[in-house]
Amino acid sequence: MKLIHCSDIHLGASMRAHLGDTDAKKRQDELLATFSHMIDFAVKNEIDGIIIAGDLLDTDECDLKTRNFLIDTIKNASNVQFYYLCGNHDENSLLLRGESLPNNLNVFGDTWTTFKLKNINITGVTLGTDNFRLYNSLNLPPKETNIVVLHGADIHGRATVEPDTVNLDLLKNHNIDYLALGHLHSFREGRLDSRGVYAYSGCLEGRGFDECGPKGFILLDINEHSISRKFIPFARRMLHDIDIDITNLKSTHDILEKIKSSLSQISQNDLVRINLVGSYTLETEKHLELLLSSLETGFFYLTIRDKSHLKLDINKYLDDVSIAGEFVRQVQASNLSIEDKERVITLGLRALTGEEVKL
Repeated sequence: MKLIHCSDIHLGASMRAHLGDTDAKKRQDELLATFSHMIDFAVKNEIDGIIIAGDLLDTDECDLKTRNFLIDTIKNASNVQFYYLCGNHDENSLLLRGESLPNNLNVFGDTWTTFKLKNINITGVTLGTDNFRLYNSLNLPPKETNIVVLHGADIHGRATVEPDTVNLDLLKNHNIDYLALGHLHSFREGRLDSRGVYAYSGCLEGRGFDECGPKGFILLDINEHSISRKFIPFARRMLHDIDIDITNLKSTHDILEKIKSSLSQISQNDLVRINLVGSYTLETEKHLELLLSSLETGFFYLTIRDKSHLKLDINKYLDDVSIAGEFVRQVQASNLSIEDKERVITLGLRALTGEEVKL
């Protein structure tokens, strides 16, 4: 038997942190399309069920168009069973209200609920404020294959229960074979106890530059008590946050060539943020607008942040007969703190070279 474990789809997320209205709307539609394509994958590959471990929606509210599309897509995949656990973003999901739900959509509540799929128990609960009681009341048959579905960040400590967390220590020795988790947006797995393992599938599509790298779902292949798992990258676009050290680079051309080299293996469908790091001198030629316009060659989104710092020997300006030298002497003679003097001198000298300075 085969199952898909996914989570944190966040349909309806604004996507406007970095994108304009048009591209943000496109990314919103792509989140929905990727979820739909995953269901197509399940149908084509005869997957028995899809576990959604929380945060299918970004908020409790769901517009009618999205709700109808989701309901119709799930209903049309009639040979696939869906197991939906609400997360902290969609715990009062409007998706579940109104008209009757598809027969193949199984929803976990605020008490332990088990759905039987062939010879597998799929058990889940929405964690609340009395989680010690929930952990203690979990009773799974030791001779059967048990999958448990929860949503929260993993923590340890037998006396620790916090909101939006899953206490792994309190789930040990409960006859769990696979703990399907949601909440963290990157794939991660580990051993729960001598019998079972836990895994976060991560999100299907990255939404911001704190969600870089491959995104997708986990494919489970279950044979009696044996559960093999494989992470399947599935995102339409990947996000990349790349540091470019410009130390010892002398010109905009040199910086551009180093950036191009770092982008050579990245798909133009992706979203990229370049961070200029390291140090530079007043002699370094560094024009951000020219860099950006030279790199706009088809990426869905590309931006450049300057996080580099000016390497400056203030002492060499103290006896310099120049505007820069006089500026440094005046600041050094002021009542500013040492830290403020360094900042003012650095910004002032950068401005004197013609660099655009943002305060």
